[in-house]
Amino acid sequence: MPFFSVVIPTYNRARLLERTLASVFAQEEKDYEVLVVDDGSTDDTLEMLARMGDRVRVLRQRNAGPGAARNLGIEAARGEYVVFLDSDDLWFPWTLAVYRQVLRELGQPTVVMGTAESFHDETTLSSVTREPVRVVRFHDYLASAADRTPRTACVLAVRAEALRRVEGFTPLRVLSEDHDLLFRLGTEPGFAWVRAPVVVGYRKHGGSESTMLEAGHQGISYQLMQERLGRYPGGEARRGERLDMLLYNARHVSHWLVSHQRWDLALDLYWRGLPFHRRLPRWRYMLGFLPRMAVLFAVNQVRGR
Repeated sequence: MPFFSVVIPTYNRARLLERTLASVFAQEEKDYEVLVVDDGSTDDTLEMLARMGDRVRVLRQRNAGPGAARNLGIEAARGEYVVFLDSDDLWFPWTLAVYRQVLRELGQPTVVMGTAESFHDETTLSSVTREPVRVVRFHDYLASAADRTPRTACVLAVRAEALRRVEGFTPLRVLSEDHDLLFRLGTEPGFAWVRAPVVVGYRKHGGSESTMLEAGHQGISYQLMQERLGRYPGGEARRGERLDMLLYNARHVSHWLVSHQRWDLALDLYWRGLPFHRRLPRWRYMLGFLPRMAVLFAVNQVRGR
C-alpha cells in the first residue's frame, strides 16, 4: 500500500489539471498513488486522463462540488495519509518529501498543514527555493488558536483513518469547507504546521465576485451553525479556542463583504456572530462594526455607487 494518497478533485480544467499532474509526477518522494475525482466534467478531462495510463486512478461522479469529490477520493484512498491538491495548483519537487520528513520526525501527527505561494504566472514560481524545513508543532489543531499566521488550510496531509472517522468534508458548496474539516479534526492528536519551505503554488483566478462573496458568507454561517449545535469536538473546555479561530475568520469575512458593498451579507454575518463575540468578548468589533459600516454606506450613497 502507498504511504500517501494524493486526492485531486477536478471540474472542466483539463489543461490546468495536466500541469498539476506533471508537478505530482515530478516528486522526489515516490511512495504515493494519485486519485483524480472527475466532478462531472464536460470538457476533454477524461480523454486527457486516459493518456496518463496507470499513473492515475480516475473516479467519476455527477457534478456535486469539490467537497463531495474529495470525499469520494477519501473513500477510495489506500494510503496511510491523504494529501489534497486542487486541480489548478502546483507542487514543488520537494513537497511530498517534506511532508514525509515532518511526519517521520514528529511521530506521525494526524494533520500536517503546509504553506502556499500565490501566483498568476507559473514562471514566478521559479524564484521559490527549497529552504530548510521549519515547522511549528501543536498538541492538536485547536491548540494553534492563538497563532495568527495566515492559514492555508487547502494544503493538507491528514491521516486517512481520522478523515473517515470525522466523515470528511461537508458536501455543501461553500467557501472554507477545509476550515470546517479542520475544526472537526480539532482534537485529533498531533498538528504540524510547516512554515518553510513553501510546498504549494496556489493559482489565483478571476471569478464571479458575487458568487465568491455569497459562498464566503455561507461558509462562515455554516461554521457558526455547527458551533452553535455543538458539532465540533472539544466541548466547553475547548470552546474558547474554537471561537478564537472561527470568529477571527468571521470578522475578516464581514469586513471583506463591507469592502465589496455587500451590506446585506455583512450585516447578517455580524448578527450571526454577535452571541459568540459576547462570550469572548470582542468589544472593539461589537461596538465598532455597525458604525463603520454605516459611515461607508453613507459615503457610497453620496458618491452614487
